[in-house]
Amino acid sequence: MARTSTVFNFLYASGPGTGFSTQLTPGQLQAALSGWWRCDPERVVRAGLMAVTLGQYVVAVLTGIDGYDGRGDGRYRFHGTLAGSVTELVTPQQWVNPDAPGADRARLLLGRRLESESGGPVAYVGPGG
Repeated sequence: MARTSTVFNFLYASGPGTGFSTQLTPGQLQAALSGWWRCDPERVVRAGLMAVTLGQYVVAVLTGIDGYDGRGDGRYRFHGTLAGSVTELVTPQQWVNPDAPGADRARLLLGRRLESESGGPVAYVGPGG
């Protein structure tokens, strides 16, 4: 069975220290993008991968997602690894963590424009999407 990737528009994360910036270190970026997202957490865990977008372009990818924490308001923080991010937006350049699970998938997604299956801030993208 093909896996569906989960795509999050970073503008919809909620809480201090959330969001995307090319100025953040990988550790800061992982903490900022792990949560708090309003979504279907089980669907994210089933995908095992979360692509974070700016507009429709993938700017970061978390992989190896194997769990989450909720805070009681419908938002979730995910347990995973930052597999890569875009480090320059004008002329897209990427950083990929070669030790991250799914680093090859991250490399393929980073900087790519994704069409989603939903019109909301959390989009679910099928294989090849």
